[in-house]
Amino acid sequence: MKFTFGLFRFCLYGMVGLSSEIFFYNLVRIAQHIPVLEMLFRFQWRVDDRLGLNAIWQTPVSTAYGQCSLWMFLIYGVACFFFIEAIYQRTFRHPTLLRAVLYGFTILFFEGFSGVVLEKLTGYRIWYYADAGAIMWEMTSLYILPIWMVTGLIAEWIYRELMDPDLVAALESPLPATPEETEASLQLMQ
Repeated sequence: MKFTFGLFRFCLYGMVGLSSEIFFYNLVRIAQHIPVLEMLFRFQWRVDDRLGLNAIWQTPVSTAYGQCSLWMFLIYGVACFFFIEAIYQRTFRHPTLLRAVLYGFTILFFEGFSGVVLEKLTGYRIWYYADAGAIMWEMTSLYILPIWMVTGLIAEWIYRELMDPDLVAALESPLPATPEETEASLQLMQ
């Protein structure tokens, strides 16, 4: 059951990450034109020019268009399951700001490392940064650190919700075998 629940969390993180990234394209396009928010979105997030996908930045905001490589499912799953969960388990008694900083730098370095690995594996720069804060072979940017801090706190919140003792007990209990047991289980969940 623990393996299945771990696999579920990994897949959930991957799916939430893919969805968030698609949404994030729109948020970045809007925020880069709002003076106060622009400070948080100074990074220039790009895709290998050979893929012809950088025109997304010129699409009308009203189209709500976003994009994401399917490799990101694996990247977000690994980052949250192996790094965010581990950091939270070791630091949950520490201040939220400290955890956010740890999450941010961990994700930042994992983004840089995994970007290099994906480039070697695929021959393409699935993402890169073309701004003054770009580091690690332009595979990440110091400008995106605040976004990764918030991302880590969101992943922490998902993990905390998933590890609620009542939810874990419900997931570990055997499935109901009869309609009556199903009804009793539904009543318990309510």
